[in-house]
Amino acid sequence: MRTITQEELSQILADHALWLKDNSIGERVNLTNANLSGTDLHRANLHRASLTYTNLTDANLIGTNLICVTLTGANLTEVDLTDINFTYTNLTNANLSGTDLRRANLHRANLHRADLTDANLTDANLTYTNLTGAKFGLNIIDAASIYYATFSQDALMWLILRKDWAKEKVTVTISSTTKKEKRKDQQNTKHHQLFPM
Repeated sequence: MRTITQEELSQILADHALWLKDNSIGERVNLTNANLSGTDLHRANLHRASLTYTNLTDANLIGTNLICVTLTGANLTEVDLTDINFTYTNLTNANLSGTDLRRANLHRANLHRADLTDANLTDANLTYTNLTGAKFGLNIIDAASIYYATFSQDALMWLILRKDWAKEKVTVTISSTTKKEKRKDQQNTKHHQLFPM
């Protein structure tokens, strides 16, 4: 995992800003497998950036633009993500355990197999969000909206505790995990045990 200094990061963000204005100049952020632990990214514009398997623990992401970002397998453990907009962001297999997601906008985000254990989801928007295979518990009852979200069958034990469940259950999709998906999950688990972040 490559460690990025704050100075390097500033240049990368400047190039990304140019690329967002005109993709014939500058360069799109690609920090796949990078170590950004403890870096200052507050108010950075990471729209359409690739942060696959990036370590963002202890990073300052307050006010950061994370719309349409690829955060597959990223480590965001215990990061303050209050009010962050994750619309259309890919958080498949991301570690969001212990994060503060109060009032976060996860509209149409993909959280397939994401770890939301002990995450604060108070007033989070989970409208049209894919949460199949995601790990969470009683914290799901604090989300502002789960309209048209997709969950795994085992999520029902928590969803039925929501005060608005009677109204929202008609919009929610409950997906059953296929044998093929279970095998893939087991293979991914073995891979990360052999090659930890």
